[in-house]
Amino acid sequence: MEPEIGAGSASPHVLVCDDSAVECAALASFLRFNGYTVDQVGDGASAVQFLKDHEIDALLLDLQMPDPDGFHVLSYIQEHRRALPVLLLSGMGPDDIQHKMHRLPSHQLPPLLIKPVDPDQLLQVLEMRLAGQLPMLDDEAQNPNAEIRNNAEM
Repeated sequence: MEPEIGAGSASPHVLVCDDSAVECAALASFLRFNGYTVDQVGDGASAVQFLKDHEIDALLLDLQMPDPDGFHVLSYIQEHRRALPVLLLSGMGPDDIQHKMHRLPSHQLPPLLIKPVDPDQLLQVLEMRLAGQLPMLDDEAQNPNAEIRNNAEM
């Protein structure tokens, strides 16, 4: 049975950005198996360049990478691609994430999944984000109570 992502629509195009080649490949393979079109990049600079050159439907973004890290990419998105659905992936502790949020233009984070990522939860959150059932950055910026959301809260 084929997975149903969007009735009658082309498969959503997702960019996976993670400096771990193994995790990036595993996520990409899993998403392809579930009907997504996937591209992969291994660093923040490549992600920003890809976003400048291509239209995508969603971004899975690792926060903890060598410079430029995921916060740099998220900053670019908040300034130039605010409507892009983003899911953050990280093994960083909440205190480290909170400390680095000051670098972001809006000081807000999209949904955050803590590594190791649960595949079923990833699909559920991604599908909700693509369907507009989770707030986008524009919506989050209007909500002063939007804080770090981890997988325990989803």
